[in-house]
Amino acid sequence: MPDPSYLPARGLTRREVLMIGAMNLAGWLLTPTRGLAERHENDLALVAKIPGMAERETPLLIFREFMADSDGEVEAHIRKTLPQRQALLTQIRERFELREPLRFSVEEIEVRLMFVPQPELRQAVAYHRYCLDITDYLFAMNRMDNFYAGITAPKKAYPPIAEKGISAFIVHRLAKVYRAICRFSDESGRIASYRVSGAIFSNHLGAVDLDIEFLDTENFRMQRRPFTIWQSNCSGLFQLMAIPVEETLHYCLGHATDRQIKGAFKQMPGLTLAAAKQVADAWMSVEEALVGGLVDRVLQRYCTRYQVLLPGLAFTQKPTKMPDLAQYRYRRQGIELVRRLGFRRSIDMYVDHPAVFKAHLDDVGKA
Repeated sequence: MPDPSYLPARGLTRREVLMIGAMNLAGWLLTPTRGLAERHENDLALVAKIPGMAERETPLLIFREFMADSDGEVEAHIRKTLPQRQALLTQIRERFELREPLRFSVEEIEVRLMFVPQPELRQAVAYHRYCLDITDYLFAMNRMDNFYAGITAPKKAYPPIAEKGISAFIVHRLAKVYRAICRFSDESGRIASYRVSGAIFSNHLGAVDLDIEFLDTENFRMQRRPFTIWQSNCSGLFQLMAIPVEETLHYCLGHATDRQIKGAFKQMPGLTLAAAKQVADAWMSVEEALVGGLVDRVLQRYCTRYQVLLPGLAFTQKPTKMPDLAQYRYRRQGIELVRRLGFRRSIDMYVDHPAVFKAHLDDVGKA
């Protein structure tokens, strides 16, 4: 077994990245040296074995203690499971003399993040090295500075988050322990509160969360979290390879989305925090659609560059089925639109005018 403290060396050094960028825009299509290609092929052959490995639920280590967190996944879980607890609902209705139909809202969510660390196996080391390689490749391809303060696979609780830059953490699984207040009401105006708690394993393989805070009337503070958590426990090779590319692209494109969201807020005076989050979620799903299309192209070019052919990577097939989450509602249209417009034109259009990209996305959906 590898030493737990082992940190894989980057497959591409900073000097190699600069040399690639200096060649020309199509530098990543040139034939690499045989040794470099073979090393990448060997690493990816190990990575390809990860989706078939056993799923683990322990050990569970604390990533971050309870914090106020308007976590959409947790809220969706509560909304789905609470109506199924008929005995509890009957008890609440009778105790507080509430009449049908009952309405309820989920408020004051607090979440503790926990994780199952990567196994100490060659496959995990190879995936770590791949994440370093593919992100370096993406930054060089787009002539951007690498904004990651570190990409690590933590083995201990409370991994430190860098004060500058983005911290990326590779884990086997991410868990969310939650507690929240559910408020029930009926048509008569009676209100009752009930505290719920529980835990779930996250279905988000990676996430770049946008936090929105209400300051005062018509003023909100928006911020993308300075850390992202990547889960290696997934069902397919394409999804596994896409995670670091997808989350990196979210940070690259996020400024355009955030600008669009802030503009929408200004045109909708009197927004409540809940309404503001709905506006933000709608535009985040558009960003998600673009990212989905770009990931498809990046991985195809990456594998072409290193002459890698792996089972499970068929880019000409229909898009891979995504988790049933609202954020992916435009994903298939996004993949098709990027194929029509091309990689660079898609990025330029979205960065300059997200609303124009959204209009094209709607046209694809109608076709």
